[in-house]
Amino acid sequence: MALVTPASPDAVVWPDRARESSYRDLLAFGAAFHVVRTRAVDMPADSRLVDAAIAGMVASLDRHSRYLTATEFRRLDEQNTGSYVGIGVEVEAGGRVRSTLPGAPAARAGFKPGTVIERIDGDAVEGLGVDQVADRLRGEPGSTVRLQVVQMEAPAPVDVIMTRERLPLHPVRIRVLDAIAYVGVDHFDEFTTGRLVSAVETLKARIGRDRLRGFVLDLRGNPGGLVVQAVAVAGAFLGHGEIVRLVGRGPDKVERFALDGTGGDLIDGLPLVLLVDGGTASAAEIVAGALQDHRRATVIGTRTYGKGAVQTTYAHRDGRGLRLTTAWVVTPAGRRVEGNGIEPDGVVPEDATAAENNGRPSERPYGSGGSMQDGIVEDGFIDPSPDRQLTAGLKYLRAAGQGGGLIQRNDPIARR
Repeated sequence: MALVTPASPDAVVWPDRARESSYRDLLAFGAAFHVVRTRAVDMPADSRLVDAAIAGMVASLDRHSRYLTATEFRRLDEQNTGSYVGIGVEVEAGGRVRSTLPGAPAARAGFKPGTVIERIDGDAVEGLGVDQVADRLRGEPGSTVRLQVVQMEAPAPVDVIMTRERLPLHPVRIRVLDAIAYVGVDHFDEFTTGRLVSAVETLKARIGRDRLRGFVLDLRGNPGGLVVQAVAVAGAFLGHGEIVRLVGRGPDKVERFALDGTGGDLIDGLPLVLLVDGGTASAAEIVAGALQDHRRATVIGTRTYGKGAVQTTYAHRDGRGLRLTTAWVVTPAGRRVEGNGIEPDGVVPEDATAAENNGRPSERPYGSGGSMQDGIVEDGFIDPSPDRQLTAGLKYLRAAGQGGGLIQRNDPIARR
């Protein structure tokens, strides 16, 4: 969960009282470094030793803090900025296509789940890891990539040349399910709130205010992202009240995010169901905790991951960086998220297919005839019946629209 944009570690000021002890420890490290680089039977590169030392130091802090290589840092930046340059395909090891982004070059070329990419610009894909394949498919906008692929219905390989485009990394997904609107958010990047607002307005116009019974907000498999975007999304449905507390180092380091009451409810008070699972984490848990504490949404699914850590990213000039936990997340009712997660109001185990995919919405297939515009993916027809959690949410909303209720909701704020 990112709180601030990358900053240089050069800005860090060391307190005087810590210098003497720190210098002693650094001398011990220097001595160990010298012994290893001069006496180890296999001569390691200095950069490898330093990388390992920094990674071990950061990993000793907590389960979330990490040392990032230049490649990892670049991917993190893509996650937060919400776009990348490529062909719009998600691949598994061996080049097998898992899913395609509607409207992207791969989808336009007829790629579908099960398509196998055998060669990229003449080089064999066999033996490459997922990240290596993904890196080779990416490039500069307007550049081309030549692929040799095998389609499931045509075993003979064919050559395809595609032009790379800038694509949304985390589009908002929408569906119309009778008189209920569905919005799926896979990650919180800098475009999430704007796309969510556009998606909701599109759905309200499509269904019609008189027919619309409620909304489903699907955060299953959402690993988090930018705190400010999570706060904005929660605020769009609340309009007033506290959203989250970030508790930092020391009793005076508490940052509160709250609404002043001047904003409104994006869905005009209509019933809202929030779907969560064990893959719902970090910034997504901020949204779940706030909407549940204020009784604005009925949370359905399974307990969330429990990653209540806010992390600040520090970039080094050579492209590497640190991602440090600098605060813990506490919900408006005072619940600490780290290690606990958010318990849903209605516990509904996930279906077997979702469990195999770790509940990732990106691996729940798009429907036929899907389309994309301005970072919003509109699914074609999908039968929701195999999805037990979504089916439970729809059932709840239909009953709520008739004055009924199927789930006794938690009321943490009222219990304080």
